[in-house]
Amino acid sequence: MAEASKTMEMNVSAAALWKTITNYEGYSQFVDGVKSVQVLSRAGGNARVQYNIELLGKTITYTLDHVEVPEKEMTWQLVESNVMKANDGGWTIKDLGSGRVSVTYRLALEFKIFVPGMILNGLVKNMLPRMMESFEKRSHG
Repeated sequence: MAEASKTMEMNVSAAALWKTITNYEGYSQFVDGVKSVQVLSRAGGNARVQYNIELLGKTITYTLDHVEVPEKEMTWQLVESNVMKANDGGWTIKDLGSGRVSVTYRLALEFKIFVPGMILNGLVKNMLPRMMESFEKRSHG
């Protein structure tokens, strides 16, 4: 299993970042590799969401159950996937005041197909900073 975690400070409010994080269907407009997203159900701080992404030259479809604690934390767990065994992770937001937040993103992935550990770990670690920056940028506007 490939695991990664990154914490960074962002020049956005907790409310603006939260709105971007929980607008799952908007991901295809600004997150690299995301082709489409469909919210299958949403109620009481829980959302079941299906993603179609392009990764490692393949189209990957997976469904995640998200648990949302507004403007503080969003976690997810894999429900089903065509090629993933595990996809667990989350966002933790700490409001620093003055329109700044400290954000931690964590991710653990495992595939049903063989992906060399070096490639998978590199992919996960290299995509985190770019992906987090895309959420910060999107939250501005």
